[in-house]
Amino acid sequence: MSAMQETALKYLRQLGPESKARLTDYFVAEVEEMSVLAARSMETLQNYHRLNPQHDPENPKQVAFGLMTKGMNTLMAAFELSLAGYFWEPSILLRSALEGFATAWDLVHNKARFELWKAKRRFDSSDSITNVKEAIDEIGKLYGYLSNFNVHTNPLNSSPSMVVVEDQPRFQLFGLVRPGKESIRKTEVLFALFVTYVCLQLTELVFYQYASELETIEKVPGADLVRTKVSQRHRKMVDAMKAHFAQLATDGGAAF
Repeated sequence: MSAMQETALKYLRQLGPESKARLTDYFVAEVEEMSVLAARSMETLQNYHRLNPQHDPENPKQVAFGLMTKGMNTLMAAFELSLAGYFWEPSILLRSALEGFATAWDLVHNKARFELWKAKRRFDSSDSITNVKEAIDEIGKLYGYLSNFNVHTNPLNSSPSMVVVEDQPRFQLFGLVRPGKESIRKTEVLFALFVTYVCLQLTELVFYQYASELETIEKVPGADLVRTKVSQRHRKMVDAMKAHFAQLATDGGAAF
């Protein structure tokens, strides 16, 4: 067995799980927030499925249910990768999930797009991002950032992940984050929460009638309409995110 294979095996069997356990313990509030957002989304989707158990390809909400259920697993995978210490990789999954949730919203709200979907030709899911900006304007910028900075290969994202060890920059070994350096993945963890929140909002905009408790929107009294809201609990997370990114703007080394 080569030395590099021994290193890879040690990471997979020992160092990787230990690193993820430390990051999970470090990001206590963020892990709790993810559990809330994921639960709200899956409970709403499962409530819909309980009342509509038979798949109907002619019903856009049935298709949306499948896309959003798949997307929620993708979001959780991205969050787990963040907790596993990876730098570039979580955002690749976040972008895929966001596109899936946007497509689900689009199919429900635009009959022509659903007809194109059923025809199985000339359907471009990225067009759904443009359409969904009617509901959530920030999605366009968010999707553009995830695409240009993380997915499409270019000079901005061509460098391997680096970490600082004993004041010296080194290439990161897989997802390994050394003890005492857990905070370097705060950006990835918070960003995963942000995208998950946006995707939950799309879920509630499509399936709000089936939600036991609405997290991102509220019903307008006396009308079959909804409006956006931000809970006091999530506002704390938003404030933490703003403070973190403000810190990075003045001290970029905090990410390493």
